[in-house]
Amino acid sequence: MTTTQSTRQLDLFATTPKGLELLLVDELRALGATNAAEKLAGVTFTGDLALAYKACLWSRLANRILLKLVTVPARTPEELYAGVQSIAWDQHLDPDGTLAVNFVSVQSEITHTLFGAQKVKDAIVDQFRDKYSSRPNVAREHPDVSVNVYLHRDLATISLDLSGDSLHRRNYRLGGGGAAPLKENLAAAILIRAGWPQIAKEGGMLLDPMSGSGTLLIEGALMAGDIAPGLGRDYFGFLRWKKHQPAIWETLVDEAKLRREKGLLNLPPIVGYDADPYPIKIAFENIERAGLLGKIHVEKRDVSGFEPKANAKPGLVIVNPPYGERLGEVDELQTLYTTLGNRLKEAFTDWKAAVFTGNPDLGKVMGIRAKKYYALYNGAIPCKLLLFDVTAEKFIDRSPERDNERKILAAQAAMEGQDTQAVQMFVNRLRKNLKHMKRQADRKGIAFFRVYDADLPEYAFAIDLGEDSAQVQEYEPPKTVDPDKARRRQQEVLSVLPEALDLLPTKIYFSVIPRPKFF
Repeated sequence: MTTTQSTRQLDLFATTPKGLELLLVDELRALGATNAAEKLAGVTFTGDLALAYKACLWSRLANRILLKLVTVPARTPEELYAGVQSIAWDQHLDPDGTLAVNFVSVQSEITHTLFGAQKVKDAIVDQFRDKYSSRPNVAREHPDVSVNVYLHRDLATISLDLSGDSLHRRNYRLGGGGAAPLKENLAAAILIRAGWPQIAKEGGMLLDPMSGSGTLLIEGALMAGDIAPGLGRDYFGFLRWKKHQPAIWETLVDEAKLRREKGLLNLPPIVGYDADPYPIKIAFENIERAGLLGKIHVEKRDVSGFEPKANAKPGLVIVNPPYGERLGEVDELQTLYTTLGNRLKEAFTDWKAAVFTGNPDLGKVMGIRAKKYYALYNGAIPCKLLLFDVTAEKFIDRSPERDNERKILAAQAAMEGQDTQAVQMFVNRLRKNLKHMKRQADRKGIAFFRVYDADLPEYAFAIDLGEDSAQVQEYEPPKTVDPDKARRRQQEVLSVLPEALDLLPTKIYFSVIPRPKFF
């Protein structure tokens, strides 16, 4: 490739997990890309060969960097074959080289991806056999050239995969990441959304109290240390490509090594804890492979005891706690999330916190109001990234009194402007019972007595009244009752109780109990 060819503007496409496209646009622009535009699960952009190499070396968010060769019609296998043969493949690959083909089809006549990949491979191999009486072989791993074909509405975009293997593989993690491990580029996106790059520049600490195999910690260190995530890789798809320019690549790698050396001198404190010793062992191994031994501290510690390092500047607590898939697991995890929230409130005032979870409802029990959230995916699992400022004004009082008040205020808001004629019968019965039973209780010297017990079948509640509080229990509705109708009845009753009983909402304790057998 001549100097002119090496500076020629290339049509490039970076693939990325869904939800990271806008972040990737910003990242590629910062690297020098032009015309960067968000697409579904990727970004189109232009740049010279050096920019393409730089994206492979420095992108923390992309999966693959594709160099577009041509777009051809491919309604039939014959059209696909002819379109592939329109490319002079000997400009990219030697006759005795190796190749791999990745084929994706969307809304097209050719639907079988293995068949499509075979047709592409046949077209390339036949071209070499006809011209050189020799042919390249297919290699599943580390081929000389990796061909990517994206067939959309019968138009095939044929590209070279310059990355060769997904860029999220940084070469420091070999496995053992748990049930739903974070991919490295998703971990990087979480850290960027949480504001870690700026916090790191200011010397703030990074702490993960459930660090598992250490992916968030390592990605955080790579960012803070200005370390190219591709430096640990020994294979890219362009290294044996015929148009590869080693001098350009080696210059970029040398520059990245110098930046890494300088960046490691000024890393802020990065600490991880986990209650299970096995992930800690895996984390140590990953940290060592990443070349960060001594730069990241991990140790066995339960979430109830995590705390900042002494004299550490306020920084970022980041955590990917368990999500829970079954009801029993979710119930158990409420305690974990509550403990996490309590520790943040007790020991991390003025810090930032980020919680990445596939069950955002569990985040509500932490007792801190999130300032922002982002929708992301962990593989196929829809997740939310909850961001917090750990300050007193964001704390939510989870005492029983405040919970009572929240439930009643929510019910009153739901019933505002609604027809309350039906619940008036309940109010009338409650007041009548209260007048009669209070007189009896006073006469007998009883301080706690029942004033209502499912007197009206539509309102299956038991209400006990004390000197300055009420215990309100709703009998669990049978499964034959429409859940929306049951919720409406509950809201009707809670909305009128403060006035009917002449009590503050904080003094009305509500719960749901199993339905008695006699119902």
